[in-house]
Amino acid sequence: MSQPTFNCPYCWSDVPVQATVCSHCTRDLVLFKPLALRVQTLADEIEQLKVLTQQQAQALAQLQSQDIQTVAQSYAQTHDTPQKQSSVASMATPAPSWLMLCSTALWTVSSIGLCHWMLLFVYDAAPLFLRMLTITLPALTGYLCARRSGLGWLVHLMTATVVAALSVGLMLAITARIDAVPLWPDNPRDWRETLEYTAAIGLAFFTGYLVHRLITRWQQQQRNKISLRILLARDEKGQFKITEISNQVQSLITATAPLVSASVALYSGLKAFTGN
Repeated sequence: MSQPTFNCPYCWSDVPVQATVCSHCTRDLVLFKPLALRVQTLADEIEQLKVLTQQQAQALAQLQSQDIQTVAQSYAQTHDTPQKQSSVASMATPAPSWLMLCSTALWTVSSIGLCHWMLLFVYDAAPLFLRMLTITLPALTGYLCARRSGLGWLVHLMTATVVAALSVGLMLAITARIDAVPLWPDNPRDWRETLEYTAAIGLAFFTGYLVHRLITRWQQQQRNKISLRILLARDEKGQFKITEISNQVQSLITATAPLVSASVALYSGLKAFTGN
């Protein structure tokens, strides 16, 4: 970009480009004129680069601000909006179905009774196989029932109790019919064994529900991963947002519930084979 004037290197006054002598100090400019023009051009280019750099910095700051606002809005919509949470929960949880609950419970009871008859009276298998089956089968059906019925934990707990009572009652009825013995146990040892079977079946069925809840919660957390910048952000008082950390602790506690229930079910079912 051509300049109409340049600065005299001696008196620093403006001199026309065509001049060879400074009109103010009358110094000869032939030797210093090209260098002065070059210095003036470089100075102008530096000023333009400064302006361009400031504009780019402002544009980058605006983009970063918009990006943070977008992440914050996404986080708020995912975690702080009850309607959004209810919609996600409704998508992950099926509509409540009492028919599915009842049919699964009846299928579990009939399957345990059939296996009891076949293992003990048809194939004369060891009681250990029946013990293992009364733990694994209710756990599988309890998981399927929780996945397809969509009902709450209290309903599944009551269903587990009913399934355990009906299953043990059916097993006692089959034994009394084939062996011609009384329906109810007549000694403390048989009563203890009956209660162990009841506890194992009920806890195994409810463990299936707990496992389903654990998997569902894990899937929701995978869909709603929290950005590290949002997690480490501070609130209006300058404190860290510790809510998400407490949620992680709650998730850990929830994850241990199926393990505890399954362990008690295994202990109740296999107690007779562990030396009492």
